[in-house]
Amino acid sequence: MKRAAFTICANNYLAAAKVLKNSFCGQHPDIDFFIVLVDRPDAGLDYTQFEQPSLLWIDDLVQLDIAALAQRFGISELCTTVKPFVFQHLFQTYDQVVYIDPDIKVYAPMTDCWEALNQYTFVLTPHLMNPVDDGKIPSDFFTLRTGIFNLGFLGLSKGPELDPFLKWWGERLLVYGYNDWDKGMFYDQIWAMYIPVMFNNWHILKHYGYNVANWNWHERQLTEKDGQWWVNDTYPLTFFHFSSYRYSHPETLCKYNTRYSRQNRPDLSPIFDDYQGNLTAAGAVTAMASEAYYHQLHKDHQWRVKATERTLITRIKRKLIKIIDRSIKTT
Repeated sequence: MKRAAFTICANNYLAAAKVLKNSFCGQHPDIDFFIVLVDRPDAGLDYTQFEQPSLLWIDDLVQLDIAALAQRFGISELCTTVKPFVFQHLFQTYDQVVYIDPDIKVYAPMTDCWEALNQYTFVLTPHLMNPVDDGKIPSDFFTLRTGIFNLGFLGLSKGPELDPFLKWWGERLLVYGYNDWDKGMFYDQIWAMYIPVMFNNWHILKHYGYNVANWNWHERQLTEKDGQWWVNDTYPLTFFHFSSYRYSHPETLCKYNTRYSRQNRPDLSPIFDDYQGNLTAAGAVTAMASEAYYHQLHKDHQWRVKATERTLITRIKRKLIKIIDRSIKTT
């Protein structure tokens, strides 16, 4: 059984991806891990620190016109849109593949995940398992708009349903892979809600130690015992998702969370302080200064689109003024 895991990011997230890779490989030394960069090489970054072939470039992996996609999708949207196609590439070699967001750190072996993948094609983690609605963010209603499952983690295994799923998912993302709540779109994630309906061989991993993040802190308390982190004193912390944490603002646990802070959740502070140190050691200051090539390409294209729109609006206004003037003169 050949297994692999991967993450996807641009150059500015390379330090976070390195922290993830080191933590994953520390717990799974026999499983291959890949960082897929949706970017072009930056002369200011040192890529030699990554053992080859663990660092992969998206242009070399998939038969997609990434530059054309970048004109339509922002960099975060682009990174999630290519996810099904990276899965397809890796499944040419591996039997089980897990995707993990770059802003995650692994603290214990993902034993439950691998055991589930021995039986199921899909392994998913829900955002939360208990309701919360206290007027603060994120609530169960707030999270519902982003999908029941969080695709910062997704485990897939070879089986009859795998290829149809990846084909369908990829086709949908090429059209609808945007972040537009008003239109019911949220990156690649919203589509995972169809998995328990359209497919049969799936497993929802209801483990409090998986995907601990700001959307489920209300149901998960952290403690450290003899160098091991535990959730609710029962579940080993398998991986922590530092979603919406800003390296430049370490005093804030999550820029969107209005429920918890370092003051009312002192159990979270040590793990965030440790992660901040990990990012620094991995070269976060240098990496975050890098502007993603495809991000700049997207901005340039959007500027040209808006410039064209402004020109058309100006021309229409001028024609309308002329029409109105002629109408006034003839009356």
